[in-house]
Amino acid sequence: MSLAKRLAEYEKPKIGGTCTTCTAINETNDEDRAALVAAMDDPRISNAGLARILREEGFHVGESALRRHRKGECKGL
Repeated sequence: MSLAKRLAEYEKPKIGGTCTTCTAINETNDEDRAALVAAMDDPRISNAGLARILREEGFHVGESALRRHRKGECKGL
């Protein structure tokens, strides 16, 4: 199969389970939710740094879950 055909047929990966990033967003108050969404939209904030902050706040969110969420590849979107 050619590269062009494979790219044309690409489908977004389907990740199983609940998105832990979506869970964190849904479990925060309005102020924290707005700050979290803004932080995820800010390319200067790394996935590792954001995951560390969320874990310190009691959320079980890993770097890979944040990366998938930011790329729009999580199950919750």
